[in-house]
Amino acid sequence: MTEEERAAIALVMKRLGQTMDRIGWDKRLRDLTAADVTALIEEALEGYGAEMSRIAATAEVPF
Repeated sequence: MTEEERAAIALVMKRLGQTMDRIGWDKRLRDLTAADVTALIEEALEGYGAEMSRIAATAEVPF
């Protein structure tokens, strides 16, 4: 895993935390609704993609 990927994951964790704030931290995984799980998956995918795009846009070309 690259530094960029680790950075993107760290930012996704923040976004997932915000989603869990809305869902409720006291819920067990098996008690999440399909909508809750979908929200978490969407947040992870969208967040990771957005952060990797942002990193790529600011990175220097390696040649």
